Amino acid sequence: MSGTTAQSAWQYSRTCGCPLVLFIWDLPPAATSSGSYDPVWAMGRSLIRIPRLRGGFARRAGYYSKLRYIARGAAEVWAPSSMTVELLQSRFGVYSRQVPYCYDSARFMPANTARDLPPTLLTVGRFKRHKNQEATLRVAHRLGDDVQVQLIGMGPQAESLEQMARSLGVKCRVDTGATDFAVVDACRRARVAVCPSRFEGFGLAPLEAIACGTPVVASDIPPHREFVGTAARFFPLDDDDGLEAAVRGALNGETPDPSGLESLTIPAAAERFRSGLRALL
Repeated sequence: MSGTTAQSAWQYSRTCGCPLVLFIWDLPPAATSSGSYDPVWAMGRSLIRIPRLRGGFARRAGYYSKLRYIARGAAEVWAPSSMTVELLQSRFGVYSRQVPYCYDSARFMPANTARDLPPTLLTVGRFKRHKNQEATLRVAHRLGDDVQVQLIGMGPQAESLEQMARSLGVKCRVDTGATDFAVVDACRRARVAVCPSRFEGFGLAPLEAIACGTPVVASDIPPHREFVGTAARFFPLDDDDGLEAAVRGALNGETPDPSGLESLTIPAAAERFRSGLRALL
C-alpha cells in the first residue's frame, strides 16, 4: 500500500511465488502529466532502469517507471478513488480496480468538547505545496480577528507558512509534532476544517473532520466531491472570494451529516479488502 515499498513487495512476491496486490494511493498529475516512463527490466530480484536522454517523466523518473513496471505485473492493482483509477489507465496504461480505503473510525468521532474561541480554522496535511495551506492563511487574513488558524502536519513548507502568517498578521499555530490524540482533539475543537488541497488521491482530512462533527470547507477536486458529497461546502481552487464565502457559511452552519461515511469506516474497508483478497487465496 505504499509506492516506496512496492519494490520490496515485488521482490517478496517473486521469491515466494505469491500473488502481489498493489494498492496505489495516488498518481500525482504534476509528476506524470508530461513525458513517459523509462524502460525497466527485471534481473533476478532487481529492477534495472535505462534512463531516457529526453522525454522521461519530469519528476521521480526512476520511481514512477519502476512503479509502472511492478503494476503491470501485479495480480491486481487497487486504487482508492475513481480519479486514481483514471490516472493509472491514462498515465501507466494499467487497469485498476477501485477499492476505497477508510478514515480511522475508531478515533475520529464526536465528543462533548468545547470549541475554540476565537473560532479556529483547522487544516491538517503535509506541509507541501499541493496541500495549499496558504489558502487557509489568506482567508483568515480576510476574516481578521474573528478567527485563528491551526496548521497540523510536517514537511518542507512549515517555516514559510509561519512567515506568511506573521506577514499577514494572522494568529496561527503551526504544529509539526501533534500526536494522534492531539489531531483528534484539534478536529473537535475547530469551528471549521479547511481542506484546500490542489490534489488528493483519496482525501482523509475532510472525512476525519466530518466524523468529529466539524463543518468542512473543501477544494472542489474530484476525490473531495466523490467521498465528501453534500457534507461539505466546496470552493473553486484559486478563488479566494469563493473560499471566504464558504468559510463564512460554515462558521454559521450546522453540524455536518456523517451518514455518508458509513461505507468508509474501518470495518467496511476491511470487508472490501477481505472480499478482494479471497479470490486470490
